[in-house]
Amino acid sequence: MLFLIVLSAVLLAVVVFALQNAQAVTVRFLVWQVQSSLAVVTIAATAAGVLIAALFESVRRLWGWKRDSGVAAQARTDPD
Repeated sequence: MLFLIVLSAVLLAVVVFALQNAQAVTVRFLVWQVQSSLAVVTIAATAAGVLIAALFESVRRLWGWKRDSGVAAQARTDPD
């Protein structure tokens, strides 16, 4: 529950920051160049960070699940 409260507070702070900074900015990455509102850039960067963190967490859980299921299978076949 504490995690959700902290997450809500951080997201609220990001939204307030984004809405107060609506001037146009140019974002350059390698050969791409995009001109957009700072609010859109801030929210997009936050969303990208959340998605990347969720991807890493999913991979970590999958590896843990595979490791645990391998240990359980070995325990079932072990003649001890």
